[in-house]
Amino acid sequence: MASFTRKDGMPIKDPYEILGIQSTASESDIKKAYRSLALKLHPDKQSGALTDAQREELDRRFHEVKDARSFLLDTENAQAKKKYNANLESERLRHAEEERREQTMSSRRKRMRDELKMREHMATTPAGASSGGASSNENRFDVDRLRREGERLREEYSKREAEVDAERKQRMAVERATKKLDKEDRQVRLKWSRKKVVGGVHTKQSLTSIMTDFGEVEEVEMLGSKGNAALITFRHESSCKPCVDAFKTSDTMRATFVGRRKVDDTLYGNQEVVDDGPTSRRGGDENLDDRKLRQAAERERLMRQMELEDEGGGGSSKSHQRSEPSIAKQPAREKLSSLFPPAFPDNENKQLSPFEMLEKYEKDIFGRIDLMNDNIT
Repeated sequence: MASFTRKDGMPIKDPYEILGIQSTASESDIKKAYRSLALKLHPDKQSGALTDAQREELDRRFHEVKDARSFLLDTENAQAKKKYNANLESERLRHAEEERREQTMSSRRKRMRDELKMREHMATTPAGASSGGASSNENRFDVDRLRREGERLREEYSKREAEVDAERKQRMAVERATKKLDKEDRQVRLKWSRKKVVGGVHTKQSLTSIMTDFGEVEEVEMLGSKGNAALITFRHESSCKPCVDAFKTSDTMRATFVGRRKVDDTLYGNQEVVDDGPTSRRGGDENLDDRKLRQAAERERLMRQMELEDEGGGGSSKSHQRSEPSIAKQPAREKLSSLFPPAFPDNENKQLSPFEMLEKYEKDIFGRIDLMNDNIT
């Protein structure tokens, strides 16, 4: 048995192969194979016509069978057998993985692998005296060529991976921007006068109750520190326009679009005409330039009016804390609000070009602004 195993206890030859069985054979299969071979190889069972060399070979094989059976069945070799079986399983898995790689490997990679193995074998094999120098130079050249080819393949792979990663990041950025734009299309911005609101404030619950008339509300976000602005996110985009239209003529609350819909609304304006004092025009008597200027002035007037109302209706505690100079400026502010926005002159000079009409309007507007600044100072 000592000659059958190495110093670490592992067998020199495969005991399963000696007995002619699989590594998964049971104990009964091992005993059966041993009895069959022992009867066949036992010295007493041999004929007398065998030569000495043949008898020595049969005797050697008989002892190998006995050692293999002892290694696989004796309890003192149980740990060594367990370790040996684990090594066999690991080797089996490695061969299976190599076969799988061999099947999936491209013909080009197979050729490169075979060339590399051949060059390594030639490099480790001593060349003849006559052609030693030429063979060494040729091997060195081939190894350098294979190294350069490997570096080129690695660079191509890294470049391809970088391109895939860049495309993935760009796609994610586009998706985030698209989601943001889609959400903005379902949002409106509210701003109200605290002086005209019952209780002076709006809460998320009260705004949700009001906005539910136009559609299902997904989210309400309060904006600013004054408590007079909020961002409403509807479930559906179609709920935004009815909301903006409903508060278009309200003197308590205003609703505006958000994002690209706000840009479209600012560029093209609202085609409806509202009769609201001296700044109104009939649709048939004003052109597109007049309508844009009028609508800009109307929006400015309403925003200034709401800001003045917020400043004047901040609560009883703030009104008692106002200083005397601020109270003295109140008449000037009332006069300021009455001077702006100015009444645009009627479109009576139709013979003027659009640029001349615009210049005329600017002089009138800036002249009134200078007058307001003089009144404030």
